[in-house]
Amino acid sequence: MEKEQLIRKWLDNELTESELQAFKNLEEYDQYTRISDTVKNLEIPTYNIDTQLEVLHARIEAKQSKVIWLKPFLRIAAVLILFAGIYFAVSQRSTSIEHYTHIAQKETITLPDDSTVMLNAMSSISYDENTWEAQRNVSLEGEAYFKVSKGTTFNVTTTNGTVTVLGTQFNIKNRDEYFDVVCYEGSVKVTTASQEVILKAGDRFRESVLIAGTKITNTPKTPSWTYNESSFEKTPLKEVIAELERQYQVQVDVNEVFAQGLFTGTFTHDNLDIALKSISLPFNLTYTKEENKVTLARD
Repeated sequence: MEKEQLIRKWLDNELTESELQAFKNLEEYDQYTRISDTVKNLEIPTYNIDTQLEVLHARIEAKQSKVIWLKPFLRIAAVLILFAGIYFAVSQRSTSIEHYTHIAQKETITLPDDSTVMLNAMSSISYDENTWEAQRNVSLEGEAYFKVSKGTTFNVTTTNGTVTVLGTQFNIKNRDEYFDVVCYEGSVKVTTASQEVILKAGDRFRESVLIAGTKITNTPKTPSWTYNESSFEKTPLKEVIAELERQYQVQVDVNEVFAQGLFTGTFTHDNLDIALKSISLPFNLTYTKEENKVTLARD
């Protein structure tokens, strides 16, 4: 079933069990549910125009001999009341700003306080422009490199944990159940469901299904992906392949046994053959390509 049909049936609450599962598997599922929750929770302040008109009528009737000329102003007053109510309701709504990238795309965004965020491929951030001065909160899906201006507390919220800073440079990778935070300048606090860790410049926190939370030193000065390379240290091959698919428009098939192996190394973003050799040779694998499909196997 097409994505648009799934979304339409979801909005109408008509999904079957299998269709609901397919909808939950959509990459944008979390974004759709957040938007839905926001709409459901939106409360527009009530402003009883009828009551206000009755008050105006009562005052006019009390001075009928003097207010014949006020009738046009009564209509104007009603219109002003209506627009005032609409303006107040709209001004109270969240003005969420969202930026996202596609396959093989990177983008640098400047936030309202001049902090910058560089998004890796297939990633997104969102924040509320109205409340930014009081609360510098950013939601992240995917991977991003942050350079935060000094100021109030700066929070980055992901599905796997929260990173809190005051003024620093750091990288967050939040992909499915893989969570990786590297601090390049200053310090950050990483909070997950299982622990809380303080990172200083050069420290790294990593947590996934296959790797317990850990602190790793001797990191590079900036994330390698910002200069078109992806680097990994003892990372499950399936995570490496997922990143390769984000940087190149390909689908990679590999045996699950090999996919669990740990990879240490780098692949480039500008030559698919070199990238495939970089990740296949350490596992004694070969690769074949057919259009946008790649198969990794052992002879």
